[in-house]
Amino acid sequence: MGDAPGSPGGARAAAWERPIQEELTEQVGGAFQLLLQIRMFITAVTLSLVPLEVEYLGVFLLVLMVALLSWLAGRYWRHVAPRLARHPLLFALDMAASFTVLGLGGTSGPYLLATVATAALAGLLYHWRGMLTVAGLQILCYYVTFAFTIDSLQTPTFQDVLGQPLCYPLAGFAGVALRRQLDANAEQEAARRLAEVKAAAAEERARLAREMHDSLAKTLRGIALAATGLRVWVDRDRDRALAEADRIATACQVASREARSLLSELRRDAVPRSLSQVVAEAARDWSDAAGVPVDCDIAPDIDLPLRVRHEAVAILSEALTNVERHAGAGSVRVRLDRGDGEVRLTVRDDGTGFRPPDLTTLAREGHYGLIGLHERAQRVGGVVKILSTRGEGTTVLVRLPIDERAHRLAEVS
Repeated sequence: MGDAPGSPGGARAAAWERPIQEELTEQVGGAFQLLLQIRMFITAVTLSLVPLEVEYLGVFLLVLMVALLSWLAGRYWRHVAPRLARHPLLFALDMAASFTVLGLGGTSGPYLLATVATAALAGLLYHWRGMLTVAGLQILCYYVTFAFTIDSLQTPTFQDVLGQPLCYPLAGFAGVALRRQLDANAEQEAARRLAEVKAAAAEERARLAREMHDSLAKTLRGIALAATGLRVWVDRDRDRALAEADRIATACQVASREARSLLSELRRDAVPRSLSQVVAEAARDWSDAAGVPVDCDIAPDIDLPLRVRHEAVAILSEALTNVERHAGAGSVRVRLDRGDGEVRLTVRDDGTGFRPPDLTTLAREGHYGLIGLHERAQRVGGVVKILSTRGEGTTVLVRLPIDERAHRLAEVS
């Protein structure tokens, strides 16, 4: 009778199965691919040593098949490695083919190293218990093969009897140690990304609080004051009362637009989509609200870490807001592409244009919106260029590095 799920035996079984069933990371896949390439190279060397004679045709074809299977498994590791991890029987079939080749070539031939690479693969995929099981079976298969080919050896040496079989657990230990290190790196990366997400969320909450205080709260306070004085103007000056009523209605529309803008930003940040999708949606929403047509030229599947993506979208929103407030543009073009290790976001309008002052002048004159564009880009290791000429429109070019090391350096600085 099997162990119950809640029993100690069931817990041990679950612990044994958990490492096998977990998702393989890109780093583990890369190590799997490298080991298979090593095995393929050793198999190719073995293939070159097979005599080109009719009686060796079967051996040649078998070694060739193992080499091709190694190449295919490395090439399509995303499909092969998870299946091998979930179904050890497939790994056993691979071992059977490998030791058949070893038996045909002899335990002292170069193909022995290919079977050692298989032990390292077992450590990479199955952790300690699985590796020890595979290494034990390999040692058993080695001695069976050795017994059948001992007649071809002049005098069995210590290397033949003990040295070579010990390579299997040693290579398996190396595979397990490599897997542990890769898993630890993956956990550190996941923790770093989680910290980035939390930091970005905290910064976004602070930014939304500032936005609500600087825009929506002030607008609502103005509406409240105007509504309070409206009763007085109704009694004293009917025309002034009508003007105040119109002003309150306009202010309500502004407040509604500001609230909708904040909610749209919250929705975009809450859904984990690529930068391409978020930029396209932000441009489309702005076009609908501002009534200005936007031509989007956005390369698909461009993405950046969450913190960088947030700054890119915030820069886009600020640039489009500036177009609506100051440019008097009839159309806007938004372009997103990638090249030379960076992502480029371009916002170009056909408005009135202006002569861009330097940052010192902007700060002195209180134009903090444009300064904010530069600061946001610098926080994630990017740069912003503003190109404009009076009467010829304005172009905002944002360049953000793809290399995450640049993002970390920017955060530290």
